[in-house]
Amino acid sequence: MTRSPLAPDSFPDLPPIAGIKLGTAASGMRYQGRDDLLLITLAPESSVAGVFTQSDTAAAPVGWSRKIAETGKAAAIITNAGNANAFTGSRGDNAVHDIVNNLASHLDCDAGAIMVASTGVIGEPLDAAKLAPYFDALVNESNANWHDAANAILTTDTFAKGAHAKCMIDGVTVHLSGIAKGSGMIAPDMA
Repeated sequence: MTRSPLAPDSFPDLPPIAGIKLGTAASGMRYQGRDDLLLITLAPESSVAGVFTQSDTAAAPVGWSRKIAETGKAAAIITNAGNANAFTGSRGDNAVHDIVNNLASHLDCDAGAIMVASTGVIGEPLDAAKLAPYFDALVNESNANWHDAANAILTTDTFAKGAHAKCMIDGVTVHLSGIAKGSGMIAPDMA
């Protein structure tokens, strides 16, 4: 795929953040030879927030993660690239439940504390069993950085996206880092 002429020359330097561990893996679910799974493990009692589509037809991971964001607390965020798990009905809900229940056993946390994000092809059932074999390595072996994480969530994007800023709050330097993906979204309605 041709790299966008809008792509920056390089990925920004995003420093590690205390309390966050990044893990990536290549499941081969859709893409060969590159990571397509991202696990962000959060320190206990980490605060989370989210902005989600307002669509009445939101994908199963969106509905699940929206409920967790409402609590303001999460232990982890698992993201797969290549299959959006959207317009898959109860099969999509079941896939989310299978993913979080399996991953919770590896993280030793409640399944209701794991947010899920899926990006990719719409209308194709997500086979959670294809992801499960990678959970142990994501939790125990992977030592990814933010660039690895941004690359793991790409679908039709032509470059990884990240940003960093820092500010002072009550005399303490606070680092804000983020990664994003997005390419051909159709009316995401994020208001």
